[in-house]
Amino acid sequence: MPVDLVRPEWGLLIPELVMLGTAALVLIGDVALPRARHGLLTWVALLGLALALASNLLVDWGAGRTTFNGMFEANYFSLFVNIVVLTAGILSVMISSSYVQGLTEHERMPLPEYLVLLLFSIFGTMLVGAAGDLLMIFIGIEMSSLAVYVLTGFDRGRETSIEGALKYFLLGAFATAILLYGMAWTYGMTGTTSLSGISAQLQKAVTGQGRVEASLLLALLLLAIGLGFKIAAVPFHMWTPDAYQGAPTPVSGYMSVVPKVAGFAAMARIMVQALGPLSHSWLTLVAALALVTMVYGNVVAIAQTDVKRMLGYSSIGHTGYMLVGLAAFSGLKASDQSVGSLLFYLFAYAFMNIGAFGVVTWLQSRGHGVTLDDFRGLASRSPLAALAMTVFMLSLMGMPPLIGFYAKYYVILAAIQAGLVWLAVAVVVMSAVSAFFYLRVITTMYFQEPTGEWTIERTPLLGVGLLVMVLGTIGFGLFSGPLLNLAQHWVQAFTVA
Repeated sequence: MPVDLVRPEWGLLIPELVMLGTAALVLIGDVALPRARHGLLTWVALLGLALALASNLLVDWGAGRTTFNGMFEANYFSLFVNIVVLTAGILSVMISSSYVQGLTEHERMPLPEYLVLLLFSIFGTMLVGAAGDLLMIFIGIEMSSLAVYVLTGFDRGRETSIEGALKYFLLGAFATAILLYGMAWTYGMTGTTSLSGISAQLQKAVTGQGRVEASLLLALLLLAIGLGFKIAAVPFHMWTPDAYQGAPTPVSGYMSVVPKVAGFAAMARIMVQALGPLSHSWLTLVAALALVTMVYGNVVAIAQTDVKRMLGYSSIGHTGYMLVGLAAFSGLKASDQSVGSLLFYLFAYAFMNIGAFGVVTWLQSRGHGVTLDDFRGLASRSPLAALAMTVFMLSLMGMPPLIGFYAKYYVILAAIQAGLVWLAVAVVVMSAVSAFFYLRVITTMYFQEPTGEWTIERTPLLGVGLLVMVLGTIGFGLFSGPLLNLAQHWVQAFTVA
């Protein structure tokens, strides 16, 4: 891959620069606009996210070019990460604006600060997707994580929000130290922080031109632990249920997707691109993590009556499904569908999971809580909201022809092609187990009598967001081929010379 040692090619960073400029505009708007007009900043953020998404068309991704001495890579992998994270950002802003503005003065989250943190978190995740160096991965993933720590505790009027943020931050700081320690060991063993450089050094070792140091296995273990926390894999998931339950509901939807994108992008970059020559050492570990994570998440979710907490454990289960895609890695060859299936799953998950949290947000704006009882009789009071939640629940369960079915199908196919039939069977079995708690929400909405008062509240942007996510969940399921083909270009992204 050609490296420009003279000057940076800023044209490769157009989407990231647009994102950074949008965050700066929102900051300026916070100072320049009176508080009564801060709602306009929602549209500034949405426009900036849409422009950043569209600006990907201006970059020649197929050339696989790098800049900043190889620290930044513009290729199909970074393109797909951009698509996923910017789409998730747009959907998150659409479901959160009315929620943030509707809080009382005591518990109010300043909208400009909320949007700026969201935008910087997205910017950090985009950097992880384009990182060609361990240092860039660390900077990007921490930029994303620090913003989400603050967002988790942004509802200052609720103790559970502060408690969830504190647990998330403390465990996150511990995991960050482990991740950085693993990166330091890797640098010490290979003499470089460049992902391609690490791969080249390891390739010499495994082909007999060098030796594999035992300490590399320690580095690999440390990296797996640090990244396992970022994606909420068992047993590094302890923060997830409390953080999801305590965070403002739109933030829970956001943090269920974007930090996961950052974590999996970092895992793909480090494990596949840098440590690919040692895949025989980490594939078994990832496969075991996948099995334990999907079983634990789905089984524990059965006992939950708080919908946000249930979706938190459900998110752990879906992390296990995504890890199956990574565990199916069998080499940098065109027929390998491992990372491609993982990327497609992340895209699908953005629509169906942010959508589910969006319906919970919609319900809260009408004076209800987040327990199963609050969903009683929703179909008789608001058939469209109940229909939207039904679509999201069925998609998360893996019901055809919704996008969630195809996400699981491609992961299962990748596992079978890699010879991991037992892991593919585990995905099918755990999807059947998950039907219990997903269908329970649907039956509560349609077959139980409503309780409590019903507040009429106008939330047009939230309603449009839910409509977009319902259509995306259905439409991208029916026409998943082009997206999967784009995701499959990850092989070219990691092998361009």
